[in-house]
Amino acid sequence: FVEGWPFDFSDGDLGLDAPLLGQWPRWTAVREHGVVKSALMTLGIEHRHDGSDIIIPAYWEGLVEGLGLELVEDGIRQRAETAPHIDEILRRTGAALTEVGEEDKRGEGHTAEYWRARGTLDDYEVERSLMVVRKVSGLRWEDAVPCRIGARMGRPEKSGVREMKPLVHCIYPIGESGGPQRLLSQASSRGPIRVEMGPRVCSRCGRETPHLICHNRPDSDQPVECGGRTSPRRARRPNARRRGERTTVSLSAILEVKRRALGLEKIPEKIKAVKGLISTAQTPEPIEKGILRAKHGVSVFRDGTSRYDMSDVPVTHFRPCEIGTSWKELVKLGYTHDTHGNVLKSNEQMIELLPQDFIPSISAVEHLLSTCAFVDDLLVRFYGMEAFYRVKSAQDIVGHIAIGLAPHTSGGVACRIIGWTKASAGYAHPLFHAAKRRNCDGDEDSIMMLLDGLLNFTREILPDGRGGRMDAPLVLTTRLNPSEIDKEALNVDCSWGYTRAFYEATLSQPHSRDVRGMVDLVEDRLGTIGDLRGYGWTHDSGPLDAGPQNSAYKTLVTMKDKLSSQLDLGSVLRSVNVDGVAKQVIESHFLPDLRGNMMAFTRQKVRCVKCGESYRRMPLAGKCIKESSQESGGFSIGGGAESSMCGGNVVLTVSQGAVRKYIEVTQEIMDEYGVDDYTRHRVNWMTSSVDSLFTNDRVTVMTLEDFI
Repeated sequence: FVEGWPFDFSDGDLGLDAPLLGQWPRWTAVREHGVVKSALMTLGIEHRHDGSDIIIPAYWEGLVEGLGLELVEDGIRQRAETAPHIDEILRRTGAALTEVGEEDKRGEGHTAEYWRARGTLDDYEVERSLMVVRKVSGLRWEDAVPCRIGARMGRPEKSGVREMKPLVHCIYPIGESGGPQRLLSQASSRGPIRVEMGPRVCSRCGRETPHLICHNRPDSDQPVECGGRTSPRRARRPNARRRGERTTVSLSAILEVKRRALGLEKIPEKIKAVKGLISTAQTPEPIEKGILRAKHGVSVFRDGTSRYDMSDVPVTHFRPCEIGTSWKELVKLGYTHDTHGNVLKSNEQMIELLPQDFIPSISAVEHLLSTCAFVDDLLVRFYGMEAFYRVKSAQDIVGHIAIGLAPHTSGGVACRIIGWTKASAGYAHPLFHAAKRRNCDGDEDSIMMLLDGLLNFTREILPDGRGGRMDAPLVLTTRLNPSEIDKEALNVDCSWGYTRAFYEATLSQPHSRDVRGMVDLVEDRLGTIGDLRGYGWTHDSGPLDAGPQNSAYKTLVTMKDKLSSQLDLGSVLRSVNVDGVAKQVIESHFLPDLRGNMMAFTRQKVRCVKCGESYRRMPLAGKCIKESSQESGGFSIGGGAESSMCGGNVVLTVSQGAVRKYIEVTQEIMDEYGVDDYTRHRVNWMTSSVDSLFTNDRVTVMTLEDFI
């Protein structure tokens, strides 16, 4: 069958009559692989080469049946003649093709015969060889995939720590005293600093302090603070957007007291704080939390919690071996029986996922272990309580409660960690994702350990601006109620199987509401135990994290590599017009990006590399003119003297390379794949605009070679 493969029939004869409709479809690759192999490839039948033979190791029974053959004791024999049926189909289709061609040539109104002929051609376009199969087979044959849809990648998968930019350990203001990295150690070395914080009064000593716990020393010679609880004092500007007042803080003295109170030998070198507080009360969180976070390498989000982001993936069933948790451990967590009601006693049994159980990415282990260690240290050293988590490995985290939270919402949902996946995603029940106000697939949400949220979240540090209360666990749902979640999630299919009537009904491609009664949906189970449990399982889809752990969009480094891979893939997919893909990428991605970057370059600010101050225009001095903080911590009174200026180097925030980065790859795409003249002219015009921006037409740059 494959002697001399691969073939080259580009100029020769295939040994067959010309295709009825003019030429062989491109996707069959028949001129490269020959008729037999291209047929197997088109049908999707697994096969391999053995010398000049083709071996079909499995699933060949359907092929035998469809060719009009049958199995007998001594081999395979022909059961039905295919030639008469093929001749009849060719005759009928050929006559229809002639009728349509002649009537189109006449250019007159179409007759009934024309439309019948057109219908015959349409049937042939859809059915093709299936017409013959239905004639010679003793079985009923239907198109396996009568309807196909196309899709684009919305966003790559995500699994990473949620961090503020730049990274922050402690929500405590230090102004510009901490330098570009906003370090507490650098701010403390500069003596007392002036920052804005909300005024508070100690209930024990009656003195003012900006902290939740009074930092004033009863005895100035002893490094021991008062420690009394404080309450807000009436602000001097009660109607102001923010109630903070300018106050002087001696960080070095405060940090020494905190170090002793926490029982630490030394303070971590890099504790990153914030320049200022943007909450209404402008109350800082206890500085001890920032010290302990830095000790354990944990960053903080703007609401005081530490989070890990993952893409949402819905799942209803799993095997113990797929999540790295043994069946014995799962029995302790409440999984006593498998999907079919059998007692759980194997890692290979299929289990229905409880609606509030969660399977995070294995890449989150390090962050969650650090967070648990931080919380335990916080309980012991700051709150004077016993440690809670005491975790050392990923399996120690299994069984603990976390909080799932979606961006742009204010309600967290409690969940239990039961295992891990190698994928860069978080697997959970569709109802759990919906309870976070998500539509189940592809969104990106975060989890935080329960005690971290309970101990460290506070409304007092939330930003006062629009959206400040979003992406914050203002409320916590501890028990999921299907009747209270988004209706979209109630359309989840819970069927254990599908009737013949359902399959028959789908042949006419009806609207989903017309066959709704043939499928078991969650909405039909509301108010019963079945709305949360007893979801059907019909087909095994392999391991949860089968396939690449990360998409090529993340593993490929440069945009050129990503685009080349995309176009290479489009070149071999029969459903993709690769030239159209190239044009669409240029028009929808590269051109808008090029135009936006060019506008950003012309409107950019300049920034001081020393203190971080930004300017709309370059200072006339050619360097940073921001007044430096005085050692005494008071306001600057130098009147702009040279000695009081920062003097740091001022640089651009948008570089020339950021504007030009896509020009070269765009030109390569146009040269290789070709685009229409309109798109090419747009690209050339934008390229000329960029060149004009960075090139002075009045200046000619010459080298020594120009004079030779």
